[in-house]
Amino acid sequence: MIYLKKIIKFFFGKMGYGISPLVLTTEEDIIPEYADQKKIVGSDNITIFDVGAHHGQTSTLYNTLFKKASIYSFEPSPDSFEILKKNIENYSNIKPINNALGNICGKVVFNVNKSSQTNSLLKTDRDGEKTWGENLLNTIDVINIDCITIDEFVEKNEIDCIDILKLDTQGTEYQVIEGAANTIAKNKIKLIYLEIITMPTYSDQKHFDEILLLLRNKEFNLFNLYNYSHTGTGALRQVDAIFVHKSFQ
Repeated sequence: MIYLKKIIKFFFGKMGYGISPLVLTTEEDIIPEYADQKKIVGSDNITIFDVGAHHGQTSTLYNTLFKKASIYSFEPSPDSFEILKKNIENYSNIKPINNALGNICGKVVFNVNKSSQTNSLLKTDRDGEKTWGENLLNTIDVINIDCITIDEFVEKNEIDCIDILKLDTQGTEYQVIEGAANTIAKNKIKLIYLEIITMPTYSDQKHFDEILLLLRNKEFNLFNLYNYSHTGTGALRQVDAIFVHKSFQ
């Protein structure tokens, strides 16, 4: 499902069109994984980190679901960040931040791919094309960008709690969680919604079981899995998941 969305957005983008989420008007319209987040978190007066915000699709969706939320949209790609700023310019509660998040602070190498949704701090794996097909993961440029940790950002901005931490960082979700160690230890992250890649896509990406172990060691319990994406032969290549910290269950 995620792969199909990326293909559709890629080819529509080539024709000069953009695709945005539908405006949700009733509870029945809400996509299941977001409906579950709303049930778990409860209040509208929350703080959300949209890490890997791309053009702001998820940030604006969260804004629809949580009317009083403070949303921090992190997007490292300079080109995508400009589109993000334009798409959220009418949302005073969505704050765009042109940084990558990871487990270090400083300059890092960023791989710009043919499909901007596949940009990553990690190089494309040589078998990535076999997993996802042609064009999506082809690297067309390499640039230096700024990287910070969640721990540093939370401390500098005096953020009391991250109610929802959404991660879609193309293979570096593990590192982002590592960079939130102090924040997690202080019980300041309630829910993590992330994408987990299960087949070769990026070099040095963490395995599915490594991500599960990291979250379990940090006392996050798996709530549910969503958006299974399979290859043509039926192999699972990606899935989305919600984890909830035990102190909030």
